[in-house]
Amino acid sequence: MTSFRKDNENYAKKFPEMRKWLNECVICQTIGYKPNLPENIYLGFLAQNIRKIYNVLEVNEINICSDCEKHWNKKQNEK
Repeated sequence: MTSFRKDNENYAKKFPEMRKWLNECVICQTIGYKPNLPENIYLGFLAQNIRKIYNVLEVNEINICSDCEKHWNKKQNEK
């Protein structure tokens, strides 16, 4: 595990309320923030820090990111 990812996980442990604003792809395990993340969360800079640490990550209804979905569809079309 890279130091960057470990630092991100430590931050998430300190602020467990941020988990509800994160998406994780079930295939590639990429973590990013939800596109509907508000400008401010509670008091302070939680939303701004989430945006600094993570990239936006859209996932579909079964929690697969668009990159993995493209690869999955390509493999299905090859069969």
